[in-house]
Amino acid sequence: MKKLFILMAIACWTADLMAQNQTGRLSIKPMAGVNFSGFGNATADIYSMKVGFTGGAEFEYDFNPILGLSLGLIYSQEGAKVDGRLDGVVIDENGDTWMTSTSMDGKLNCSYLNLPLLANFNIPAIKGLTYKVGFQVGILASDKMSTKGMIVMLNTNSFPSSSFTISDGRAPNQIMNYSTELSDVCKSIDFGLPIGLSYEYKSIFLDARYYFGLTQIDKTDNPDTARNQYLSITLGYKFHL
Repeated sequence: MKKLFILMAIACWTADLMAQNQTGRLSIKPMAGVNFSGFGNATADIYSMKVGFTGGAEFEYDFNPILGLSLGLIYSQEGAKVDGRLDGVVIDENGDTWMTSTSMDGKLNCSYLNLPLLANFNIPAIKGLTYKVGFQVGILASDKMSTKGMIVMLNTNSFPSSSFTISDGRAPNQIMNYSTELSDVCKSIDFGLPIGLSYEYKSIFLDARYYFGLTQIDKTDNPDTARNQYLSITLGYKFHL
């Protein structure tokens, strides 16, 4: 009887080891979570982090116990909060030069369908831990920029100055409050590099991924150099096919 128990224990251990080291296995991984998004490499210092939803699924193929490859289709809410002030110069039709200071408060909401292609490296020293790196294409689904604020204008013919700020103490020639909504402000395709880590336990996994955008996404008449950047944290379940 003792030998039977030993043989059963060995058989269970062997079966578990084989299951962990199967090759050529295809899986589907639905997931959902949150994005903490903003812009990198922006010229204007007016953008800050916003929170959005992300969710979708990835197909994963394991070549061996160390290396796998995955391709996903992920819906991703990105963009940034808009909060700050822009100073500039405007010349009107009469040739007068105006110093302008525009304060703004709002959001730029962008939704993408992202297709990440990732190489997955399982870390043997820590069971269930995987390092991910790859390339991603994002297809713009919608974009909308909503802002409100105030525009202060100073005619330099009345108040000659090489610089102008609201705190100068001089009476501005014009003060205007505004509210605006704009769409079609972002490019339709975004390219970038995602890297991340995931941890799996009994087919449940937690994934943390950072995305570095390579595309300058602004397509307005005076484009900024901003690029998408975000941290996504998702929870999902791995189904073996």
